[in-house]
Amino acid sequence: MSRWFEETGKDGDVVISSRVRLARNIADYNFSLKLDDKDAKKLIKETSDKIDNIKELEKYAYYNFDSLDDYQKMAMKERHVISEYLLGQELAAGYVSSQENVSIMLNEEDHIRIQTYSTGMDLDKCYKMADTIDDYLGAELNYAYDVKYGYLTTCLSSVGTGMKTSYMLHLPALTDYSRIAGLASEVGRFGLVLRSVYSDGIKSYGDIYQISNQVTLGVSEGEIIDNITHITKQIVDQERSMRKQFINEKKVNALDNVYRSYGVLKYARKLTLTDAMVLLSQIRLGIATGLIKPEASDNYNIYQLMIGIQPGNLELMGDEELDDEELDVRRASFIRENLVNIL
Repeated sequence: MSRWFEETGKDGDVVISSRVRLARNIADYNFSLKLDDKDAKKLIKETSDKIDNIKELEKYAYYNFDSLDDYQKMAMKERHVISEYLLGQELAAGYVSSQENVSIMLNEEDHIRIQTYSTGMDLDKCYKMADTIDDYLGAELNYAYDVKYGYLTTCLSSVGTGMKTSYMLHLPALTDYSRIAGLASEVGRFGLVLRSVYSDGIKSYGDIYQISNQVTLGVSEGEIIDNITHITKQIVDQERSMRKQFINEKKVNALDNVYRSYGVLKYARKLTLTDAMVLLSQIRLGIATGLIKPEASDNYNIYQLMIGIQPGNLELMGDEELDDEELDVRRASFIRENLVNIL
């Protein structure tokens, strides 16, 4: 069975994925930030024991940081199975579905983070999955809930529904036309935030961005989804318009960029992460706009390569830690073996 990032979905030329996260806490415990090691272990054990009794989740894989190497945890973070915050926890555990589209994280910033992913633009599907999992857990666990304020969470911005939603977007044209900064400022007026997904701390690479909601109190789940989806559709339209403009004005340059990128990816023996992400972004743009046609089926998804070339996943494939040069060699080899042929 393929994982969610190996598939394609609605508006997949621009929208890579949809995500819903639900933050929940157990009433009888302090928030995670105030838990000592003893109570954190107790929380994980008691919560895991109750989840293990939920028949509908019996096929989910269980993990515990006690038995994972650092690169295994990093690979999970790169595949979006766990969050950046959970990666930094010493004591953590969780459950994940076979398609890795559903993840239940224990001892995250909140005691429980339910996370669902779907390829393309489909937050409704994500919410239905998350809501179902929430019902299963809520029947077994005593959530911290206030009649007036809703679900009580570590961060005040999550109080209420406890729901954060996001779309991951590929925006090479808007990036190239220097529209991202203005776009980030504009969406802020609607209670949303736009940020780069991949960055070295100074410059983003891969042209991939995440738009997410900031406000959860005083609004319903449906209103949150409707707001972010409405704004994201406008961004998708702008990106498509900028792509058409670039190709109409500079088609030869556009073709040259794509074919040069393909040539380097197909034959390079060493590739840094930054270079590979930039080149794969060009290939993804080329396929999405019809500049090049993949020999594979219409379901071919370049983003699976972007995940596969991350350091943790490269180390996971060989079950060993690698230095920077070894990673660059392994990355180039992985791309050569998995890059689709073009017609």
